[in-house]
Amino acid sequence: MAALPSPLFGAEPRKRILVVDDDEPTARILGHFLRGYDVDLAGNGLEGIERAIAHRPDLILADVWMPELDGIEMVRQLHRDPTLAHVPVIFVSAAGDAQHVAAAISVGARHFLAKPIDVKKLLGLVRKALGVP
Repeated sequence: MAALPSPLFGAEPRKRILVVDDDEPTARILGHFLRGYDVDLAGNGLEGIERAIAHRPDLILADVWMPELDGIEMVRQLHRDPTLAHVPVIFVSAAGDAQHVAAAISVGARHFLAKPIDVKKLLGLVRKALGVP
């Protein structure tokens, strides 16, 4: 998956968000909700690691269940990289049971949002994680 075009232009750089989800329609919907940010999409955990290293996001939104490498292991590996360890992560997943939420928190996720997505809550968590009003 490729980066979504940024509709807003200006002198001040916009925050970059990496969305990692194997369901392309879901990833694109998340990208649409985040249209005020520079959004990059990845289709699995391995691609998420590659894009995070290449693009240095300010925030990562990730699914838990994905082929190649799941979201939990992806975050675990990203946090081993000192240049990416500080990047906040929000899991957005249908895997919202206590076991998956605990696993997400144990690898350093800031928040866990269960699907279906509550857009208002998602945008609030994104702003909070990025430290923007």
